[in-house]
Amino acid sequence: MTNARPDPDLGKLKRLLFEPEQAKIDALQRQCEVFAQRIGDDARFEDATAHVIAGALRKAEITRHRELAASIAPVVVASIRSEIVNSRDVMVDALYPITGRLVAAAVANAFRELAESLERRIDSLMSSDLWKLRLRAALTRRPLSEVLLEAARRPQLVRLLALERDTGKLLASWRADGQADESVDLVSGLIAAISQFSAQAFAREHGELRQLDMGPNHILLRASARTLVAAEFSGMPDSADERRMDNALYDLIGAAHPFDAEDLARLAQNFTPPAKSPPSASARYVLVGLLAAALVAALFVPVRDALHAHRVETAFASARDAQNLAAWPLDLAIGNGKVLLRGLAPAEADLDAMTQALTPAAAPYTVEIQVARIGGDAEGATRANALDARAAQANAALGERLAKAEAGLAKTEAALAAAEKWRGEREARDNAPAARLARLASASPIVFAEETKLKAPDRAREKIAALAEAVKSGGGGLRVIGYTDSTGNADTNHKLSLARAAFVVKLLVEAGAPPDKLVAVGRGDEQAVADKGGDARAENRRVTFEPLDSESR
Repeated sequence: MTNARPDPDLGKLKRLLFEPEQAKIDALQRQCEVFAQRIGDDARFEDATAHVIAGALRKAEITRHRELAASIAPVVVASIRSEIVNSRDVMVDALYPITGRLVAAAVANAFRELAESLERRIDSLMSSDLWKLRLRAALTRRPLSEVLLEAARRPQLVRLLALERDTGKLLASWRADGQADESVDLVSGLIAAISQFSAQAFAREHGELRQLDMGPNHILLRASARTLVAAEFSGMPDSADERRMDNALYDLIGAAHPFDAEDLARLAQNFTPPAKSPPSASARYVLVGLLAAALVAALFVPVRDALHAHRVETAFASARDAQNLAAWPLDLAIGNGKVLLRGLAPAEADLDAMTQALTPAAAPYTVEIQVARIGGDAEGATRANALDARAAQANAALGERLAKAEAGLAKTEAALAAAEKWRGEREARDNAPAARLARLASASPIVFAEETKLKAPDRAREKIAALAEAVKSGGGGLRVIGYTDSTGNADTNHKLSLARAAFVVKLLVEAGAPPDKLVAVGRGDEQAVADKGGDARAENRRVTFEPLDSESR
């Protein structure tokens, strides 16, 4: 079987019939190749997408700025916040160069607020207007802070402007009077130029421009990276206004949409005090009544006391004139619920009658009389003589007691002198060589273990050295007495005791004691200090010492 050859006419017919479809297939193939070159893999796709998105954003920034800002601002703000949280070290490195200026500005603002608060506090203590406001607050039963805020003369907000920081383009404006502002473009450009110049010339040393003094008006400036907000006040804004301005700027920036006049109007509400409603007629009547009641309450007690004192003074004057006592020193003291009459009066004065005259006028107070009666000249001289006699007796008794005290003092001084003399003699006697030798002899027994072997050699040689020094310094002679326990017979014990005494004498001579001042004596088992057997019996094997006077030697 032979292969069939293709018909060329059939091929031409196919090409004629499918030529449009072939052209479309070729065009699609070329487009697919172009797409493969641009987005054939992830890297090409990312490059193409970035190029397209960048171009779209540039075009939207020019033609549809507000819509683009409203769409991208939330994402950008969220990204910046998350980046700040996740990259704190980087933020610290970035903010470190301006940290000093930020701290300096914060400290300056804090000191300015402190000075303003101190000035307000001093003015409040010295001003009478504050006391008027306190009275108004007490009468109207409203907080003092509310009354102070109503009476305060706060600066008024004139207008608000929102600008682009770099270009000075006006984004939105607001005026308190609601009228059109023809010079708003000029003012906005001027503010932007001044702010830009300040940022370039002084920002490194002094921070950004925050306030402009325009004479009677002041302009507060707050700026973000792209926005500048200016608030014009008819007066000097205080620190509270500055804090409101800061908070308002943060709210506007965080709103994530373009500024408009409505945003500025809402911002202006933070600086506008609430309208004060006029007081009603009933409130005025209540206020007048409360003022009258307070005045009556304040004057009641002083007026009552003054009338009471006047009644008492009148009754006292009448009673004194009735008994011809005007020349005598009598006076009244009114207080603490009683009327006190004090002074001097003659012996014939009727004080009971005066008390009866004062009681009705002094009610509800009680009447007390502290008046001394004085008789004629003879009686006065008798009293004076009696007083002189009593004074002389007191002086005599005082002199006698003084003499006794001086005698007792002399006896005490004599006793002290005698005690001091006795103490000196006692110290001299105790410090004498003989007394020192006697103390050492009584407190320095030498104990033996066996035969002539010392029980505690080091301690025994220290005692022997001290005794030898005392004998050598002129303390007199020393009797060295040897003892034994009761284990042997009398002759043996006597010889052993004498040998122990001679051994100790030898040690004393070696320590420097003169031999002619030492006497060795053996007393065997006499004067035992321990009656028990065993180890306690070793205390009897000892050598003791006694001072030896010249007669004994």
